[in-house]
Amino acid sequence: MNLHVRLEAAKNALNTLIRQPVATFMTVFALAIVLALPVGLFAALNNLQQLLGHWQDQAQISLFLHQEASAAQIQNLQTLLERGTGVVSVRYVGKAAALTEFEHTAGMTAAIQTLGENPLPASFVVELNPLAQSPSSLQTLVAYWGQQPGVASAQSDLGWVARLQAILALGQRAVWILTGLLAVGVILVMGNTIRLHIAQRRDEIDVESLVGATRAFIRRPFLYQGLFQGAVAGLLAWLIVAITVSALQGPVERLAELYGTRFHLLGLSSGQGLVLIAASALLGWLGSRLAVGRHLDHTFS
Repeated sequence: MNLHVRLEAAKNALNTLIRQPVATFMTVFALAIVLALPVGLFAALNNLQQLLGHWQDQAQISLFLHQEASAAQIQNLQTLLERGTGVVSVRYVGKAAALTEFEHTAGMTAAIQTLGENPLPASFVVELNPLAQSPSSLQTLVAYWGQQPGVASAQSDLGWVARLQAILALGQRAVWILTGLLAVGVILVMGNTIRLHIAQRRDEIDVESLVGATRAFIRRPFLYQGLFQGAVAGLLAWLIVAITVSALQGPVERLAELYGTRFHLLGLSSGQGLVLIAASALLGWLGSRLAVGRHLDHTFS
């Protein structure tokens, strides 16, 4: 019986929304735009992290080896480096290769020739994903590598990694704050919409309360209205973000090609989209509950 009552209340709520298509569409679309803003910023941060994750050559660590480092030490060190967290690639640069690279880069062939021997040590060049670990963890990892047998010194410039991660953390905090503010806005908009529906049915509600209808019975159709409108608004917000990502995909790909790379924008995954719909439905339900609760407090007082 209880299930039948709930289904009937849901059906009545849906019919009420359908009978007012313009008002329902305006409310749902306004909520969708409000929801699309923080969701779009969330997607933008995800794409920024993906883009920065491709800049492995900028998170580079050089480990210079002792002149007397043995082949076994070099092999063990390479194995250790390849197993490191966030390591993208490990490249061994022998003494001859280091000399050739230095001559081409610095143009000091004549000066090197006067020395009569190759003064440059062999080294490992390690490329890291700058977002795989915190800056402190990366510094600890570099210090650990620098203490390995055969390693003379380690050179790295990870200050920019700390700045990068601080900027991303600030962006994430800003998105969460904006999300909280707009969530309150969704609740207020939905509460005001439901309050208008209550005003239209005030006489009907008064009659129902006089004949013994419970608070739950009166409240249920309005809660379903908020739930339905919130869910549809979440679906529309997902669609808005998907259309925006699709519209930007072409220009982003052309820009990436100019820099000799490829980059594909990410939208919301199916799981994230479903979470968005569920969260917006919950916000709609909460706004309706607050509005109906205030009216029933006056009615049953």
